[in-house]
Amino acid sequence: MTRHAVPVALALVVCACAATTQSELPEPPQAPLEMRQVQTRTFDTTDPRLVLKAALNVLQDQGFVIQQAEFELGVVTAVTEWRSGKRNEGLRILKWVAAFPTWGASLLLPTGRDEFSAIEAVVNVNPEAERTRVRISMVAKVRDDKGNIRRVSPVDDPLAYQKLLAGLDKAVYLQKEGL
Repeated sequence: MTRHAVPVALALVVCACAATTQSELPEPPQAPLEMRQVQTRTFDTTDPRLVLKAALNVLQDQGFVIQQAEFELGVVTAVTEWRSGKRNEGLRILKWVAAFPTWGASLLLPTGRDEFSAIEAVVNVNPEAERTRVRISMVAKVRDDKGNIRRVSPVDDPLAYQKLLAGLDKAVYLQKEGL
């Protein structure tokens, strides 16, 4: 009886650990249709140029630099960039101080890299029957100090899109009123 008790106890422990591990897994990313719904807003106007101009204003107000604007296609591309990481200057000095006692081996230690992050936004404005539909999509990029891309990922934070779309709501209203 005790000979079978040990394998049974081990099996129960393994099953309990497996059940705990499964419940702790993060949720999968949102479905593409759910993400599209977060990125899209419809306005009660038949003038897509008005909405496109409002989108240009909002992007500039949020710190984006307009790279390209195609009024005929209804597309605006913009980017905002900043330095997101820099070299550790204290470690760099310590490497040089320790160079003599370590016979130069300390100079082989890395001091980190300069990194530059960017958010690229694409605004697509489509006229519909009695309305105008806007979709904003954003991508985050991280580059090293030589300009090589280290990471690229889509921005899937609903709050980022809500912020831009709320600003677009106000800007469309102001454009309609001529303010």
